[in-house]
Amino acid sequence: IARIHFRWSETSALAVSVSSPVKRYVVILFQPVTLTCNFQTTASQPPVVTWRYKSYCRDPVQAALNPSSADNILSQNNPNYDPNIECADSQRTVRIVASKQGSAVTLGSEYQGRKISIINNADLNIAQTAWGDSGVYVCSVISSQDLSGNGEDYTELIVL
Repeated sequence: IARIHFRWSETSALAVSVSSPVKRYVVILFQPVTLTCNFQTTASQPPVVTWRYKSYCRDPVQAALNPSSADNILSQNNPNYDPNIECADSQRTVRIVASKQGSAVTLGSEYQGRKISIINNADLNIAQTAWGDSGVYVCSVISSQDLSGNGEDYTELIVL
């Protein structure tokens, strides 16, 4: 039994670990913001870092002003449930913001011409926020040498 446990922990040490330590950013329109994404991997090759945008399922500002009783009941029964961000991708807009491998950063088609980059390994820098930027941002890190583990995490951006 000890040997199996040792082999399991050895394997788990090779896994990708991704975290977005700040869960919500609130910024003023046209101001810059850097969304933080930290990752660890044992791979020797640089991984592919991708940031995806997902629109809110419903506007969080409107939801705070006009809470629905159904959502209140769901939230009371499951404290981790967030109706603003938890819905199927088919019910919202999903698009690639940017991806990076090594030093090469590629912007998604909707973001061409904007001053957006991936800096400090995996942080998403938006030089000037726009109205349509409010939403959920998913940072994913993929390495062909390191396929196990938690390869993504998310943060929210609210532009006022």
